[in-house]
Amino acid sequence: MPERIVIAVLFMASSLAVLVSAAILYTLIEGTCSFFAHPDVDALDFFFGSQWLPTSHKDPRFGILPLLNGTLLIAGGTILLAGPIGIGAALYLSEFAGIKVRAIMKPVIELLAGIPSIVYGFFAIIVISPILQDHLDADYFNAASAIVVMTFMVLPIVVSISDDAMKAVPRHMREASLAMGATRWETSLKVVVPAASSGIAASLMLGLARAIGETMVVALAAGQKANVGLNPLQSVLTMTGLIASVATGDIPPGTAAVEGAFAVGLYLFVLTFIINRIARRIVLRIKNGGRARRSISKFNLIGRLLKERNRRKIARMIREKERRDKARKENRHSYFDEERQMRRLRWRHIIGKLGVGMTMSSLVLAVIFLMILLVRTFLQGYSGITWNFLTGVPGWRPEDASIYPALVGSVSLMVLTMIMAVPVGIGTAVYFNEIAPDTGYTRFLRNLIQNLAGVPSIVFGLVGLAIFVRMFEFGPSLLAGSLTLALMVLPIIVVSSEEALRSVPISFREAARGMGATRWQTVRHHVLPNAVPGIITGSILALSRAIGETAPILFIGGMFSKAVPNELSDSFVALPLLIFNWSTDANQDFVEVAASTILVLLGILLAMNAVAIFIRYRSQARRRW
Repeated sequence: MPERIVIAVLFMASSLAVLVSAAILYTLIEGTCSFFAHPDVDALDFFFGSQWLPTSHKDPRFGILPLLNGTLLIAGGTILLAGPIGIGAALYLSEFAGIKVRAIMKPVIELLAGIPSIVYGFFAIIVISPILQDHLDADYFNAASAIVVMTFMVLPIVVSISDDAMKAVPRHMREASLAMGATRWETSLKVVVPAASSGIAASLMLGLARAIGETMVVALAAGQKANVGLNPLQSVLTMTGLIASVATGDIPPGTAAVEGAFAVGLYLFVLTFIINRIARRIVLRIKNGGRARRSISKFNLIGRLLKERNRRKIARMIREKERRDKARKENRHSYFDEERQMRRLRWRHIIGKLGVGMTMSSLVLAVIFLMILLVRTFLQGYSGITWNFLTGVPGWRPEDASIYPALVGSVSLMVLTMIMAVPVGIGTAVYFNEIAPDTGYTRFLRNLIQNLAGVPSIVFGLVGLAIFVRMFEFGPSLLAGSLTLALMVLPIIVVSSEEALRSVPISFREAARGMGATRWQTVRHHVLPNAVPGIITGSILALSRAIGETAPILFIGGMFSKAVPNELSDSFVALPLLIFNWSTDANQDFVEVAASTILVLLGILLAMNAVAIFIRYRSQARRRW
């Protein structure tokens, strides 16, 4: 195949991001215009109204402030908990943990990130909500339950980015602080943390965006009451929860509230876009070794204050050392001064040990939560996993429940998503990293890919409903579901594949070009073969996320379907949809069935992640550069 044709194909693959972004904007804007064109809707009341009563026959109200209140209450509470725990865990991993501890704790943090949100939601309503109801007199569906479990969902983001930011602090800053007599704890707290404050702030903002866009936890645990207030023990309604209620049919079709989901989705899209944009600019400047611009540094006031305080403390330590040296020369040091200094030094070391213990407890807390979640789910669901449960014909009673149609539907979704997303994602990564010149259009495409990675998953569900189900008339089918998931995982595949391509040494390319190979021949015969393990690893992790997602297919999947899909146009049901349906069923016996389904889903995800980890370690062991 001529090289020009290959480059043209890769260019078209990378330009697909423009179509995806245009589809998202078209879907949200078109639905929003239809919503505001409804006679019962007032635009001013939508942005400033304090009531959301969409089903009222006499006087329907569509004020978004209660939804915004519920969203920010849960997201803000999540960051208030995840921030200290995540920063403490990152500080311990970066400054105090040994190699073996990091090797153990890093997979634990990654495992928290790999658990589907539907599992967290199930744990919230089965374990956390009853505890809060019994001991704090909370509503069964309440914001606090969602806050607790979302804290550990967001934790991997905060830990990973904060750890990277702390590792990027130059070593000479630590050495200078230790040389001045500071302890390791004082150095980490007063030197490393202020120096890494920009990255820490970015991690908190990305965690906030993740919490704002979360759907399944709030749909299951937070409730459906549009309240205005800051009481986390009450039921609240969030923006993503409203969109999910439209998808599940809780709001009657044909009303303005259905189109209101698109207006709320556009509001949510803009909100998360702004937060992600600011956070990613900070992270990008940290990776490039530069400093944030003045506009960005406004979001880092605390960090700058800490740096100024640290500078004053170092100056004070220098003056104190000079004073002690002068006093020693003049022989004016008394026994009591030395005793006081020794007591102060012992106290500083005690505080340091307590600080290290507190940061280590952050990691221990994450491990305890993970163990409770897994053990509780296992004890509740392992007895229900039988051969008939896996392969039988499903019935309507709990004892006749079977996940065979959902198992086939999930596997079919994963295979189709892989076929649609992986070639396009790899082609886009190859074009960006190996072929594309540094032009304004290339930078524009890169920004689109980064923005797509931050779009809430429920928004992709709205896009799938509007574009694939309605516009292209695919209906709620396997084809529409796989196309929706392909759009969602495409940015992940692009980013992971590009990282794998970057890991190949530049000397490989230079040697091939020096022997007369063209750009495409160099990529095909020298770069891609060496990057294949990383590309496969990233693709498997992206597909494992797709198979565990619930929100994007809420609008498309047949939640009550009991037939195995045989064609692309057939309706389907997936494992996450079954878990969501059984978790909210009035018959409590279905809770045990949901737990069994969760174990099957986690088994599939763990197997996929194990394959990815095996490929990664094997490729690293065989790597000769």
